[in-house]
Amino acid sequence: MANLTLEDGRIITVDLTKISLREYRALFDKNQKPEEEDKVLCRVFDMTLEEYQTLPYPTWRKLTELFFEQARSPLADPNSPSESISA
Repeated sequence: MANLTLEDGRIITVDLTKISLREYRALFDKNQKPEEEDKVLCRVFDMTLEEYQTLPYPTWRKLTELFFEQARSPLADPNSPSESISA
């Protein structure tokens, strides 16, 4: 799990265990409504829909980038000494 500290000091944790494989795949479905996507990500970030939809745009981008970074390597342990830290 990874964290992001918001401007107001709240720490948001990306918790991929909050969604199913089906929900993750649906994020790439062009027919899914944006509000449904938002609801899925709200669970991952442990936020209300209102909190999520009123995030400043740059903060939203940081959160979604963090989500997709985590989704690409869901089993990676950021505290593991063998885990690469290069960009």
